[in-house]
Amino acid sequence: MNDSSADRSPDLDLSPRRLRGQSPEEAREVGTELYYPHQLRIRGIGSRFEMRATATKVGPLSIGTLKYTAPVTVETGPYEDAYQVNIALNGSFRTSAGSNAIVANRSRCAVYRPDVDTAFSGWDSPCTMFTVKIERSAFERITAQYLGTQVCSPIDFELPMTIDRGDGAAWMQAVRLLLTLPQREDTGPLLIDHLVEETVVGLLWTGEHSLRPQLHGTSPASVSAFRRGVDLIHAIPEEALTLESLARYAGVSGRSLQLSFRRELDLSPMKYLKTVRLDRVAEALRESSPCDSSVSEVARRFGFTHLGRFAADYAQRHREKPSETRRRHS
Repeated sequence: MNDSSADRSPDLDLSPRRLRGQSPEEAREVGTELYYPHQLRIRGIGSRFEMRATATKVGPLSIGTLKYTAPVTVETGPYEDAYQVNIALNGSFRTSAGSNAIVANRSRCAVYRPDVDTAFSGWDSPCTMFTVKIERSAFERITAQYLGTQVCSPIDFELPMTIDRGDGAAWMQAVRLLLTLPQREDTGPLLIDHLVEETVVGLLWTGEHSLRPQLHGTSPASVSAFRRGVDLIHAIPEEALTLESLARYAGVSGRSLQLSFRRELDLSPMKYLKTVRLDRVAEALRESSPCDSSVSEVARRFGFTHLGRFAADYAQRHREKPSETRRRHS
């Protein structure tokens, strides 16, 4: 199996950054670099102070952690160019967005819109804050395409957002999946776009916000729009297709296209795309000889760069290994 680095764009760096501030001034500099300009106040007299942070940049997302060794209060003006989610992996912290305030913990977190003042305080006892920062332009673009609407003002998320069950637990799993990308062999722009899209859509389903009625009020796309999506998948299954690109071609919202695929095929568009790609690999293996191309080359041609996962998916769909398909028709 080839080294995963050979499949990645040379400028695709998903390595986590690790930063430290050993004084309030250094901590402000680090926090401003990673997040936003802010005011930092230490509340513990004579306390030893240190701030530690990590940050992993994944497309328009920055995912990280934040720790302080002393009680602090942090105040920030409007984020302007980003939405953010702050979660307590352990312990708790107090936080506010505009006039709304909560105590965040492992099950309740805060979603901050970009046009209100925010603040958080805590670390009287050990706490690790988990942070997900999403560029506003990307968040609102994906939202608009998914719902088939214009996003003319910031999406008004309510506090708190529940993340220990249902859609919230699924969203946390999607975010953690993004953090595994540096170790995955199939990491590339296509996978990143797909997972970022899933993370934004998952946040829309998890939180309570001003656009939530549109999630439930969407109708399935027409049969003709559904067929356009299917036709595009069959025409270019090897291309970098996402829900957004399929919906744009079909002339409907991403949510509407999802519903039509569920109605007609009981599959999501992306799951259907995967089955078509697996079938095209099988066709190529049956029609070519080992001298033409290897199984791995055929798989990679259709977007399967994690060969172990590809082999398992192929065997599940075709009831035999890819090598067996090649051998039977060679």
